[in-house]
Amino acid sequence: MPQRNKQSFLQGALILSAAAILTKIIGALFFKIPLQKIDNTAYGYFAAAFNIYVPLYTVSTAGFPIAVSRMVSQSLALGQYRDVGVIHRVAKRVFLTTGTIGTLLMLLAAFIYPQFVRLPNTTLTMIVMAPSILFCCMISAYRGVYEGSRNMIPTAVSQIIEAVGKLIFGLTLAAGALHFGQWQFEQGGKVFGRHAETAQQALNISLPYISAGGMIGVTAGSFFSLAYLMIRYRRLGSGVTREELSKAPKPQHPRQVFRALLRFAIPVALGTLATQLTTLIDVVSLQKCLSVVVTKNSNIIHQIYSNAIQASKTVDVIAFLTANRDIAMTYVNLIPNITLSLGISALPIITSAWELRDGNHLRKMVSTVLRITLLISLPAGLGLSVMARPIMKLIYEPYNASVAGPQLEALGIAVIFICLVAPINAIFQAIGRADIPAKIVLAGGAVKLILNLMLVLNPRINIMGSAYSTLACYVVMVILSLYKLRRSLNTRIKWRSIFIKPTFAAICSSAAAWASNGLLSKVTSGTAATLSAIVIAVIVYIWVLLTIKAINRDDVLMLPKGQKIAQMLAKFNWIG
Repeated sequence: MPQRNKQSFLQGALILSAAAILTKIIGALFFKIPLQKIDNTAYGYFAAAFNIYVPLYTVSTAGFPIAVSRMVSQSLALGQYRDVGVIHRVAKRVFLTTGTIGTLLMLLAAFIYPQFVRLPNTTLTMIVMAPSILFCCMISAYRGVYEGSRNMIPTAVSQIIEAVGKLIFGLTLAAGALHFGQWQFEQGGKVFGRHAETAQQALNISLPYISAGGMIGVTAGSFFSLAYLMIRYRRLGSGVTREELSKAPKPQHPRQVFRALLRFAIPVALGTLATQLTTLIDVVSLQKCLSVVVTKNSNIIHQIYSNAIQASKTVDVIAFLTANRDIAMTYVNLIPNITLSLGISALPIITSAWELRDGNHLRKMVSTVLRITLLISLPAGLGLSVMARPIMKLIYEPYNASVAGPQLEALGIAVIFICLVAPINAIFQAIGRADIPAKIVLAGGAVKLILNLMLVLNPRINIMGSAYSTLACYVVMVILSLYKLRRSLNTRIKWRSIFIKPTFAAICSSAAAWASNGLLSKVTSGTAATLSAIVIAVIVYIWVLLTIKAINRDDVLMLPKGQKIAQMLAKFNWIG
């Protein structure tokens, strides 16, 4: 009988991680960084608008993608194969409704939010990105089915298509708006309908249109991603075979599926709403506090950032600081996007183990998820922290490095904790305790809000306060999550083996990076020193992991060709 195309936990995670890395490279090296280099202020408008888009989109999906994935996984585990098609049809109707509402809310916000945070030039950017909320919601209806079936390839391909669409359309239109504004000025006409006396004024007038051009790429990318998934599903279906369908019981009525979807989705939605509410409060409070501190303490802010402001020729200090915060966050979000794939890939497997009351497999999967998350996040977070300024100088102008670098030093430590949140939440959702993340995120959000108000409003700290509050927020969330996870699982987890060995290896690696960069920078260029330090850190990390046998045999066996890899590592006594 033909088998469904499904992957093991690590195979699925590797597919999603590879797609995440590729899309981030496309987004950062070929979209975000060029857009940032076109103009920091224009990118500040882009970042401010995108910070509103993310919570509105996430609220629009309201936990339904996870509910779809969990329901599909549950149906397959119990042999109810005919339910998969019904789940997909119901999900499409739900997402069409919520996506339309989200798009309308984004259009409404475009005329309110920019005035509130004193960034009126973000209005056009918010308008052109509104349709992408609908497209992304519809994408979730398809990805949820495939992820629940443990087939991560459609999700990965759709993510790459989305990134390429963003690159081609966004960067082309942003650059086009820049050159069109310059051409209009050179021809002696009005620049986008406004008179400009100097080339600098012409550029300033063009900035909102450059930002909007970049944002059109986001909308175009989501549209083409949705088109791919719709065509694929129409041609190949969900992956359930005809033999499985023939032996399956009668499917549930759509109303029953909808009610079940709500039962799964509501706890997840509460957690999602809590997360996005705190994110929205964080974004708005940060922008508001920043506008207040810049307005009331302009002399102090200009004194602190005088060199950067002069070098960048910025006309909007708030947008400049926002842009540099987003530059730092670009690198902070790289690793959590990879570990997020661990949670997505693990959810259907843990759901199956929970539904079948397989305590052995449940304990093994939870331990594996946490251990692999730390094996990735610890060296990445500590490495980003100790190498923050050299990395910023390697890619950006010195004035960007002077503002974004110090933020990344604090946020690098936060990466370790941010990476743990999504996989732990996926475990809670898989065992039917999606209510726990909702409560925890509210506690973390309260910490972040209080620290934003205390630190960002301090003119000597200003934008750095956001980095410190982010670190404190996620430390609190992870501590509370691990405590509740220990109490929720009816199985023992070997916490020491999960945490101690990866932590030791990561400390050795980051120390090697810091020391080698310091020594090499005295005898070679900064670029060569930074790149060499990163390579040395990777080598040291792998060597220490193998030496202390931090790599688990069971984890290796889940990899493609895992048996051969395990045998090779065992030959040198490098596997635990």
